[in-house]
Amino acid sequence: MERINQPDQRRYGVAESGIRLELRATLALAAPLAAANLAQMAMAVTNTVMVGRLGAMPLAAAGLGGMLYFTGGVMLQGVLSAVAPLAAQSLGARDRRAAGRFAGAGLVLAVLLAVPFVIVLARLDRLLAALGYDTALAAEIGRYLRAIAWGGPAFLGFAVLRSLFAALSHTRSVMAVLLVCVASNAVLNWVLIFGHLGAPALGMPGSGYASAINHWLMLAGLALCARIMPRVAVLRVSRNAFVASRTEMAKILRLGLPIGGMRGIEVGVFMTAGILMGLLGPAALGAHQLMLNCAGITFMVPLGISQAAIVRVAYELGAGRAFAARQAGFVALALGMAFMSTAAVVLWAIPDTIIAAYVDISDPANRDLVEIARRLITVAAIFQVFDGMQVIAAGVLRGYRDTFVPMMLAIFGYWGVGFGGSWVLAFPLGYGAVGLWWGLALGLAVVALLLTLRLYWLGTPIGGRAEAIALR
Repeated sequence: MERINQPDQRRYGVAESGIRLELRATLALAAPLAAANLAQMAMAVTNTVMVGRLGAMPLAAAGLGGMLYFTGGVMLQGVLSAVAPLAAQSLGARDRRAAGRFAGAGLVLAVLLAVPFVIVLARLDRLLAALGYDTALAAEIGRYLRAIAWGGPAFLGFAVLRSLFAALSHTRSVMAVLLVCVASNAVLNWVLIFGHLGAPALGMPGSGYASAINHWLMLAGLALCARIMPRVAVLRVSRNAFVASRTEMAKILRLGLPIGGMRGIEVGVFMTAGILMGLLGPAALGAHQLMLNCAGITFMVPLGISQAAIVRVAYELGAGRAFAARQAGFVALALGMAFMSTAAVVLWAIPDTIIAAYVDISDPANRDLVEIARRLITVAAIFQVFDGMQVIAAGVLRGYRDTFVPMMLAIFGYWGVGFGGSWVLAFPLGYGAVGLWWGLALGLAVVALLLTLRLYWLGTPIGGRAEAIALR
């Protein structure tokens, strides 16, 4: 095995560094990742704003089509994100060649997963029509999906390289590429939707093509960084992709399939909650979407901390330092809880200011929506704290290579408690939109507490898994 160089040790910290240096090491990884997550959200907002100028039908088609694309893509990215803990553990064990092999195997899996992903996207409009969707709307959604599907392979390949760069602590490179692509995404939408700079005006499908091209630019940006940065180039990722073994691919799938499943479970319950909210009327659905968007912005920070925690924990375990891995996990958890608690206080303190950023609260036409949103924002504050707690605990557990049990706990918490509670509170008990959100908050709280208890158990000698992983 090759020795990891001294800059790597400074970048990750060591067991003796203590909580203060562990906090600094986590923040150094998490801050650029959180910024990168916000950049990706900015791209989605740009798409919505640009297509919105075309009218209600194009906006609805691009909105639902984009949701279907990103739901499937994010689940598959979850599978491929297993590259991060596997590569980080290899680096902790000073085995750079293994890290390169996992990245190469991840790229091969990205190609293999992209094939059915693109095929399903291209035919999804037929399924929507069979389910009873308006024929014209289903056709428009199909046009959008067939356009954005061209970016599917790049969307998945980018997830692999992003995971590798996180494992190597090169998160600023990820942030830089995505920030540049926020601008390129806006320009591509402007050109392809409206036909500027000599391009044909493609309308709504132009946004799909713009996103697809931008995904290839994202992949190309990280690939270029991998080519010119010596510490990444030495891993020979491209060469390893051509000689990827079934062993590495099997390890990625074994660890990653439950991660993708857990993402699907979480996304699924929120999609279903949106459908239920629609039964309560347009004002309730509008307030629901408003609060979800607001919560989604702050969620990007604990998500970045979670992604950093995966690397920190896996690296320390690979180095044989089980206590340091446990410390890294709980420092990340404390950091995320502190941020989300602060965000909760802000929500409680200035609800009207936040709501006014989305709608005109003085307009009588928005009165019902604003009133519901004011009631939801109190629940959203509590909701956020547990949402941050669960995503970080899940990330730490992935660093421990523990993914199947968390997925089962998520099924129980999100669907058994969360969805069941939402339906009972909203309809039989008659609490409406607020009851539905209390059910979601309860489900998140159960998942957060169960995952944290699981984390505490794995990090103790009684649990025993930390020592076992550290010795592998």
